[in-house]
Amino acid sequence: MIFSSLLFLYIFLPALLVLYYVVKNNAYRRIILLAFSLVFYAWGEPVCIFLLLGVTLVAYIAGRLIGKTEEAKKRKIFAGVGIVLILAALVFFKYTVFAVETVNSIGIFSLPVPKIALPIGISFFSFQAISYVADVIRKDAQPQTSYAKLLLYISLFPQLIAGPIVRYKDIEMQLDNRSVDIAKINDGIWRFAVGLGKKVIIANSCGAAAEALYGLENEITLAARWMGVVFFGFQLYYDFSGYSDMAIGLGKMFGFEFMENFRHPFASRSATEYWRRWHISLSSFFRDYVYIPLGGNRRMHIRNIFVVWLLTGMWHGASWNFILWGLYYGILITLEKYVFFPLCKKLPKLVHTVIFEVYFIFITLFGMALFYFDGSLGANLGYLFGAGIDSFTDIYTNSIIQQNVILLLVAAVFSVPTASKLFGLAVAGKENSDTVYVAQRVAKLVAAIAIIAVSTALIAGSSYNPFLYFRF
Repeated sequence: MIFSSLLFLYIFLPALLVLYYVVKNNAYRRIILLAFSLVFYAWGEPVCIFLLLGVTLVAYIAGRLIGKTEEAKKRKIFAGVGIVLILAALVFFKYTVFAVETVNSIGIFSLPVPKIALPIGISFFSFQAISYVADVIRKDAQPQTSYAKLLLYISLFPQLIAGPIVRYKDIEMQLDNRSVDIAKINDGIWRFAVGLGKKVIIANSCGAAAEALYGLENEITLAARWMGVVFFGFQLYYDFSGYSDMAIGLGKMFGFEFMENFRHPFASRSATEYWRRWHISLSSFFRDYVYIPLGGNRRMHIRNIFVVWLLTGMWHGASWNFILWGLYYGILITLEKYVFFPLCKKLPKLVHTVIFEVYFIFITLFGMALFYFDGSLGANLGYLFGAGIDSFTDIYTNSIIQQNVILLLVAAVFSVPTASKLFGLAVAGKENSDTVYVAQRVAKLVAAIAIIAVSTALIAGSSYNPFLYFRF
């Protein structure tokens, strides 16, 4: 991972940018981007490149067949077959082992457990292929006549393996017509650097703190368990939002505009608001392609909520803790709509605010614990409520927390909108003159270079550099 990260930063990306900017023709630029994107994916998954090509081919054929007929029944059949085949590949690679192990755990059968490696990013590129077929059947986009262009959309390296999930209809025009200028490049470098800093400087440090707290074997303390969840929550947020920032920044460098995937989710006051701010591309995907077609708010509303959240949990991983995590949020969002929100409307505003602040902190931390523990889930959740705990804290727990108190403050401060806005203002300044505008661009570039330099040093000096969402 160390070599790959540095290889990407200092060889792969610079070489691609030089070639891309030297070539002015968009057709040739597409070829360059496609070639580098396929190399990017094949570098770590050489065999699975054929799965990516196959999924794209299925989507391409389905789109062409849909486009050749106006008969509604045939269009639905073509779309249905295409989507089912794409989902079949996703289910086979992601859920076969889980299904066999679940059957074996019942004790009636003893089936051989197959060895199936999970292709990196399969959930992301499968959903993008489904997005294409769905947008074509809805006539939100035109069928793509070029397999290479569709492959570029699905395999585009900035968002290929960890999102955001880019809708085909949002990027259709950009595949043919996009422009790059100094301002976009500057913004892209800045956004990429911020994402890299989030990931390498904050997320990795929070992950190491969480592992240290959960690795204490002498004594299980309540403080270590809860603080471990806190650090993991920040790790997950900065890891995934950092990757989304990098993808958006890289997209800008090549003239693409990707949707925002995070809007300060920890500033929320409910599970409902949280999921309008966290992994926006996924929640909006399920809303538009599952929830609304099932009936949305119009019919069988509660059923629709639970179907979406069951699927959301399963999307994140083939493990019971993810399924429980999805259903947990389904229950919370249902209770909020029909019980909590109506009751709290009757309370004074200050009381309402305090209640929901405390409520949100608790449900989010418990949700992070569900997400984290894919083994011994019952015992680990029990520790959070004092079951099997040796003491509230001890010298080892206190030492780890004290060593990471500044990290905790930094992670907390930059997770809310106010600090991020102030930091952005300090770097950018006001665009009230050409001089200030140029100074702003220079300041952002200098700050970006500094963040990349610090991140490079940390990558080179550490073996702990996982991307959590690569496994999804």
